[in-house]
Amino acid sequence: MSYIKYLTLMVLLSNPIQKLAAQQATVEVLEMNLPDFSYAGYNFGEGDLPSMEAFPVFKVEDYGAVANDNLSDTEAIQAAINAASVKGGIVLFGSGRYLLNEEAGNATGLMVEADNVVLRGTGDGPGGTELFMKWHLEPADPAKIYSTPAMIQFRAPHDSEPLPRLAKDAKEGTEVLTFSAPVNLRPGDFIRIAAVGTFLNEPLLEGKKTREIWSRINERGAAAEELHQVKSADGHTLTLIAPITMDLSADDPWEISKLSLLQNCGFEKIHFRGNFQEDFVHHLDAIHDSGFSGISMSRTFNSWVKEVSFSDVSAAANFSGSLCGTIVRCAVKGNGGHSSFGFHTSTRSLMAYCEDQANAWHGPNASHRSVGSVIFRFEGINRGIDLHGDFPRNTLFDQCVMAGFDGDSVGRASHGANYKNLPNHMGGLVFWNFTQTARPRPDFDFWELYEGHPEKLYGPLTAINPVIVGYRGEGTSFVQESVGEMHSWGIPVQPASLFIFQKTQRGKKIPAYLSQ
Repeated sequence: MSYIKYLTLMVLLSNPIQKLAAQQATVEVLEMNLPDFSYAGYNFGEGDLPSMEAFPVFKVEDYGAVANDNLSDTEAIQAAINAASVKGGIVLFGSGRYLLNEEAGNATGLMVEADNVVLRGTGDGPGGTELFMKWHLEPADPAKIYSTPAMIQFRAPHDSEPLPRLAKDAKEGTEVLTFSAPVNLRPGDFIRIAAVGTFLNEPLLEGKKTREIWSRINERGAAAEELHQVKSADGHTLTLIAPITMDLSADDPWEISKLSLLQNCGFEKIHFRGNFQEDFVHHLDAIHDSGFSGISMSRTFNSWVKEVSFSDVSAAANFSGSLCGTIVRCAVKGNGGHSSFGFHTSTRSLMAYCEDQANAWHGPNASHRSVGSVIFRFEGINRGIDLHGDFPRNTLFDQCVMAGFDGDSVGRASHGANYKNLPNHMGGLVFWNFTQTARPRPDFDFWELYEGHPEKLYGPLTAINPVIVGYRGEGTSFVQESVGEMHSWGIPVQPASLFIFQKTQRGKKIPAYLSQ
């Protein structure tokens, strides 16, 4: 069933008398207090993903990999990656099945640690390329069941160089930072702006009261982080390509540093198949939580996972510590595991046209100080969205068709985060033309603190003053006091996509990969 037909069917079923599919409302977007999400995705939302035609091709067969021969291809694939890493290139797979991690007990997978390296297959469907991971990897720390690395890792080194303190306050929306001493940076360099402390609680909580058991925000304070690329540098002044997303006071302990990011890497047109066959049990062990994880992009810029399907995995793909990461037209299938797709401690990430057909425990995720994330037209048979705490901000769910917020129940929530790291989301959470297909909740309260039930560690998903526009979900309603703004209940709105609207308002061309 196509997306449009499915969307129309859901609306008709939710209210056949009024025939809501034939109705639309128009909202004045520019009159709302909304974050600017238009910078999300590759190259700050401008231009298509690169074809890499200028780079050489390294066929894995030339390094000893043979599809469908029932022999391990891991060493041969790593050799092809190493060759491509010298000056960049496409690691090309033919059709058929290639075998990964054929021996038990390994703690590392395939590694990409150079710019401009793309792993590309012939397609993720029948007759395409399949990478089969027979055995799970071992956790990096046996005491931490979530610490197992992904089978294929793209990562930059942990290089960081502190910059001078700010000399002037910088307001949200500006691209200019002024420092107390000259900064030795060039156009194209990357910086990290970060802080942790109780001084962030007041601006980020927007007047909300916290629970006593939320120890992280109460004792250490909230946290904020965002990554940027330098447009120009002149003495004490930096100009950034994209605006900052919150006010920065020169009197507060902001830490600004130069960092290294892996650039222009991709994983595309491949079916990644794990071997996770058990009925998933949340936090049972390292195998269930992370043993069969597919792809991780760590400390990357302008990198992507495109047209990839994942089957029988603990986790599919995620970006961490990254800027302008893109996951597009990917799907999770087969046996449902721990999670599907996510962004952690990342800035201006985009997930577009992705699907969960496996009923992963955690749905699409933006967490751990991620900011400016966009989940665009996600479809899922899942337990609902995942906002995994640790202070994410400014997340857009745009035209998504999926379950709601609560997981199986309040007691077995799947929206993520240890109670110590709550709330799930700070300000800037937006639901735009969202269609909830399962797990209805009447009188849903985005700030239910369970003050009368201290023994209950978890409640519904907690978010500060979310904006809800064009929401459809039979059986669900929201406590008005817990919502920032709410418009056009049960009726889709125009513009149909906030993300696309904001891009056109900025005068930017819509990339081809965002078209139907």
